[in-house]
Amino acid sequence: MSFIRVGGIVLMSSLLLSACMPPDMVNGGVIGGPWVNPWAPPQQPPVYAEPDVDVYKYQGSRQCEGGGVPMASMQQQLQMAGVQIKGSSCGMDGRMYPAFCGGADGRINIFTIPASNVNAALGQGFAPLGNLPGAQRSSCFSGGTSSSSYYDAATPSTTYPYSGSSGDASYYSY
Repeated sequence: MSFIRVGGIVLMSSLLLSACMPPDMVNGGVIGGPWVNPWAPPQQPPVYAEPDVDVYKYQGSRQCEGGGVPMASMQQQLQMAGVQIKGSSCGMDGRMYPAFCGGADGRINIFTIPASNVNAALGQGFAPLGNLPGAQRSSCFSGGTSSSSYYDAATPSTTYPYSGSSGDASYYSY
């Protein structure tokens, strides 16, 4: 009989002590949330970076002639409007053009800017690169400088977009 009496006392005391347990400790922290270590340093909230947006503007260059607005001029135009530029590159708009001298060549200047500066860039005549689904980045010829010309006097070649029979949108030079 003493064995049952001792077991009853143990059972009753464990029930009474479990009632003193804080609610966030019940079932491994499921009910009231996770347990917080009072000695751990406080955690900083996550910092989310502002997304970047690519904008473009046509250079205005022509086949066989080159010309157009250089990338450095467009970059200065954006900076004067208060736009922070994170990156820049040349590109093609991805459209097909008939091959003849003096015709449009589809060259664009692409700038990567913070999303908060998009309205300022739109006010300067730039457009989101997403508006050109076939656009591709390409090298800025003339030895890596920011030239807007297709024609390089050292290696005379002109580049035009074409679409192959398999839907391959790439470029050829001659």
